[in-house]
Amino acid sequence: EGTFWLGTHGGGLNRFDRASESFRSYLHDPYDPNSISHNEIRWISEDTSGYLWIGTNGGGLNRFDRKTEKFTRYGHDPEDPRSLSSDFARVVFQDSEGVIWVGTQGLGLNIFDEGSGTFAHLRADPDDSLSLSSDHILSIFEDSSGLLWFGTWGGGLNMYDRGTGRFTSYTVEDGLPSNAVYGVLEDD
Repeated sequence: EGTFWLGTHGGGLNRFDRASESFRSYLHDPYDPNSISHNEIRWISEDTSGYLWIGTNGGGLNRFDRKTEKFTRYGHDPEDPRSLSSDFARVVFQDSEGVIWVGTQGLGLNIFDEGSGTFAHLRADPDDSLSLSSDHILSIFEDSSGLLWFGTWGGGLNMYDRGTGRFTSYTVEDGLPSNAVYGVLEDD
């Protein structure tokens, strides 16, 4: 539609309209619960319903409704085990089944339950070789067969099979050049 969405370091979410060559900023307002939760943006993605999902560096996760121009905030609440596991939401991804996955800095994966607005968590377990290998999630990708791949900081690459609920990890010990995987892409 000729509109670009830009996440900035300290300048919030910004919309650039190419036709008019103008910007509109969406900034955190501590007095408005419908504003974005934080001005340092780490990730922007769009779901199949047209909502924008914005991961922030310290303000959790935001869902932006472009029609109403209102944000819904999802943050970490230490008293609620079904809340977002960390307010450092680094990557947001919607899979082919419509599930929203949120990778965090240091506290694993979050799976969003839209009906309840809560999250299930997948974490690294050093005593379980079939768990996630690192809680620092840098990238998320779904391949053509429906397997999910997670790039991590310090734990290499993780493949997740939803059928078994288990992870297979690939690290430097397996020949991966680095245990920091910032992106995953499948060639056509």
